[in-house]
Amino acid sequence: MGRGGSLPRHRRGKRGRYPYGSSQFALRALPDRGILPAAIGRTVQRSSRAMISRQIVIVGGGPVGMLLALNLAAIGTRSVLIDSGLRPRQHPKGSTQNSRTMEHYRRLGFVERIRRLGLPPDHKTDVAYYTSLSGYELARLPMPSERDKLAARDAAPAHDQVVEPIFRCNQMHVEAELFDIVHECPWVETRYGWTCTDWREDADGVTAEIEEASTGRRETLSGSHLAGCDGGHGIVRRKLGVSYLGATPEAQPYLGGPMVSTYLRAPDLHATARDVCWQYWVVNQHVRSNIVSVDGKSEFLFNTRLERPDQQLDPDAIAAMFRQTAGCDIGVQYLSHQTWTAGQAFVASSFGGGRVWMAGDAVHLFTPTGGFGMNTGVDDAANLGWKLAAMAQGWGGPRLLASYEDERRPIAYRNTGAAKALAINVGRTPVQAEIGETTPAGEAARRAAAEYLRGGGEEFASLGVQLGARYDGSPIVVPDAAPPADDLIRYRPSAAPGGRAPHAWTGGGRSLGDSLFDRFAPGFTVLRLGPNPPSADALRGAFAARGVPATVVDVPDAAARDLYERDLAVVRPDQHVAWRGNADPPDADAVVSRITGGN
Repeated sequence: MGRGGSLPRHRRGKRGRYPYGSSQFALRALPDRGILPAAIGRTVQRSSRAMISRQIVIVGGGPVGMLLALNLAAIGTRSVLIDSGLRPRQHPKGSTQNSRTMEHYRRLGFVERIRRLGLPPDHKTDVAYYTSLSGYELARLPMPSERDKLAARDAAPAHDQVVEPIFRCNQMHVEAELFDIVHECPWVETRYGWTCTDWREDADGVTAEIEEASTGRRETLSGSHLAGCDGGHGIVRRKLGVSYLGATPEAQPYLGGPMVSTYLRAPDLHATARDVCWQYWVVNQHVRSNIVSVDGKSEFLFNTRLERPDQQLDPDAIAAMFRQTAGCDIGVQYLSHQTWTAGQAFVASSFGGGRVWMAGDAVHLFTPTGGFGMNTGVDDAANLGWKLAAMAQGWGGPRLLASYEDERRPIAYRNTGAAKALAINVGRTPVQAEIGETTPAGEAARRAAAEYLRGGGEEFASLGVQLGARYDGSPIVVPDAAPPADDLIRYRPSAAPGGRAPHAWTGGGRSLGDSLFDRFAPGFTVLRLGPNPPSADALRGAFAARGVPATVVDVPDAAARDLYERDLAVVRPDQHVAWRGNADPPDADAVVSRITGGN
């Protein structure tokens, strides 16, 4: 431990002993062959500007801040990560790492580390609805275990779009793993236990004032830009004077108003419910609660509505709420609790400007239905990360950072709206007073509730939300065709510029290295598609002339060419298509200028 009980500050490795991107770092930190360790060396080889890039100051060391730092490292840019806590708080939050988020983990090199966390591989991930845990089961949404999802992925056709199936793992465990990863990364300086007390911006960069909580020691940090990933109550949003836009949560029986989430142990819960599930929902005339398995054994997250925001809470009161949900005198051990407000769907009035930008909860606040909150922040980090790196390295144009808000604001509205709609649907489940009775009236009440609940599978089958985010209308995308209609449930792959690059398995199996995505570079990737593609020499030269990191990748598979519908495609560092065509563009420099934010 460092002075005053704080964690020691992470020091960057010395280049002579531990070269950045060395195999030693790759083996120690990221064993599953992702691009993060190699990215640094490849980026430096392509552009000497990466060697002189200035660091990014990141305020907020939660999952979005940590992933922003790792996205910056992947493209050869240093960062310093500041957070007031010594470690991530050990209280459960969301339990869904969606398919797009898992793709980002794969791109950055640690998806297998994440998959080792969470529920056991064969644990059922069903969602079941009860009148009480010891009462009647109303409805069930069967869902495959993690092992079954991976087996289905491995047996799917070569052009199936699910590279990384959705993973049920609590954010608490993911944050702890990300915390270890950023401390292993030599391109991230960590300042946990420190608070950003102020910051200034000028024409040359940003200066942040920080203070160590345990000692009161103060320091000044400088960087080219500052990123606020410090949540809804953080200093960055407040100092920028940015407000949230959105409606006040609607009052409803559940997921509308004050809530409490409790981390607890209940070893007899599975036996009480007579089955093992991932989520248990309880709806009756007195209770509407949700219980999520955290470890697949005895640890759970218990969510229930409060009568009023100032309701007194202590372990005994919460245990009584839990026993009312169970419908019996079940054993329970209280661990921690946190109050929150359900039904909110807020988007910031601005995502930043100049040298200061924000991501994650600082720019959007969700109701957790659908699991869209953290996952939307992960996509923010992927988008903002490469753009901040471009500016720090000197190849980003004057419009590049503004495109972050142009692209991500519509997605924030889309995803917060989807989450709120799901919360309204779940919260308004019809419940008659007789629902728990062993009478004809009780049977009729249960049938009515079951019919309603069986139609609620959209919350757990939102591939369109996960993979379908598009940046149509972005100033740094070159459009060439009408994009597919947005569908929150179904995902339709399209290489029309602005969307996620379509996926194909180009290797002989389904392991790391077999995906087309595994061949994408940490910078831009120029795909030459089909058996006889054009040379792409003009694009290659235009990227090189501007010092932009780019790699040309040959994909001779005719089916992949059909998927992209062109012979050439340019894929951005965040895996979105920026341009495509059947020949080198007549003015390749103009294309490269546009997609990197030039005039």
